[in-house]
Amino acid sequence: MKAAVFYEPHDIRVEDIEEPTIAEDEVLVEVAACGFCGSDVEYYYGKSPVGTADGKGPLVLGHEFSGKVVGLGKIAGTYGLQEGDRVAVCPIQSCGACDSCRAGKPQFCANLSVLGVTTNGGFAQFAKTKAAHAYKLPDNLSDEQGAFVEMLAAAVNAVRKAEVEADDFAVVYGPGPVGLSMVQLLKNEGARVAIVGTGGYRLDVARSLGADFTFEAGDDLAERIQEANGGRLADRVIVATGSMAANQQALEISGPGSTVIFMGVTGPQDAVQVPMLTSLIQDKTIRFSLWYPFQWPKTIGILAHNELDTGPIITHSASLDGIGAAIERVVNREEGVLKTVITP
Repeated sequence: MKAAVFYEPHDIRVEDIEEPTIAEDEVLVEVAACGFCGSDVEYYYGKSPVGTADGKGPLVLGHEFSGKVVGLGKIAGTYGLQEGDRVAVCPIQSCGACDSCRAGKPQFCANLSVLGVTTNGGFAQFAKTKAAHAYKLPDNLSDEQGAFVEMLAAAVNAVRKAEVEADDFAVVYGPGPVGLSMVQLLKNEGARVAIVGTGGYRLDVARSLGADFTFEAGDDLAERIQEANGGRLADRVIVATGSMAANQQALEISGPGSTVIFMGVTGPQDAVQVPMLTSLIQDKTIRFSLWYPFQWPKTIGILAHNELDTGPIITHSASLDGIGAAIERVVNREEGVLKTVITP
């Protein structure tokens, strides 16, 4: 099969490699669509190591994919799957047997593997997954929307942790695909939503998707939010970017009784300073959100019931041969790009 194989920074090669061999609890998926996310860009430029034992390739990247089941392991059919089913694949592959999994915390699995990060993923014609992590797609969802589920599940989980109430003033940092999805999720909860970015077309898209306010990074945000929110600071803040300036500022613009969610991936040495006394007096809640345990059925339902518009967010597609150019386009923010889907 053909696959885009990552070897080292700036070196992804489209090669012929062996098709995956599936175990008895796995299924083989013919990949229809695979999105690439900010982490794939980080790997490509060498800003973050992949999750292999030595932090290097060869590795087939791609952890956001959907496709058609074309092979079933001996017991995989007991999960209700059959050949021909269209599925979205959860790349966070927990074992189901360790202490954390048995305690209902699969995100802390002692034997965790992540497709496209620690083992081969979806930038290929075929990929394998444990049957337990393949979710059937309704007929009314496209393959591209199936590939969108992974990213959206992370946004759904962050909004769940924010415990939004109707008429809360919620601020989202980062008008990328995650932040733009979050605008819609927060509006669905009845919040008034502001989004913060570096300006340009992404803020225009945020307004078209329902953002009540758009602020450019560098604005006197605390003052702007108080003007928009009757003299009060933000009730909920979700940081969907690794910018440390944004993470620090989130603590400054959140008010009494507020909840702050950090979900942008940062460097291992990055840190924020928490104003302890102020945060204590204001009874703030600070939470972190990375994975999305148990959010996949809900996320697929959101898309199936048209509760979120992916049209303005999924803007581009590319072949395996075009991955390098597609990454460059995202980094340079050319052609109004937001989310790119690879179609092997």
